[in-house]
Amino acid sequence: MSRKHDLKSLSNAEILQLFEQLCIEQYDAIEGNENARANRLITRTFAMENELKSRPGDQRRILMKLFGHPNMQVRLAAARANLAVDYLAARRELEAIIDEQWFPQAGDAGMTLWNLDRGFYRPT
Repeated sequence: MSRKHDLKSLSNAEILQLFEQLCIEQYDAIEGNENARANRLITRTFAMENELKSRPGDQRRILMKLFGHPNMQVRLAAARANLAVDYLAARRELEAIIDEQWFPQAGDAGMTLWNLDRGFYRPT
């Protein structure tokens, strides 16, 4: 079973819902120190980002609906996914996550901005 094929058959709204669900599972895995599980889930969300990116007009913008979500992992993943699409809005969301001081997501958001500001990371 190919996940790529499965994602292609999903609507943007279905990907949005699945992305949110998997990010919440990532949060739970991170909190439970289940690093291998968290990494597998992150790989799946990256595949969703790539699928949305490949759609006409780059549909990653739909993930911006998750900005302000009560789960910090959802917010973090949605913000990072949109850095290449709407840099200013995504950056504001990352800064808001830092301001909330909810770790480890606030630390991850801080490192993302640090790497962006120094040119080590260039979103595509």
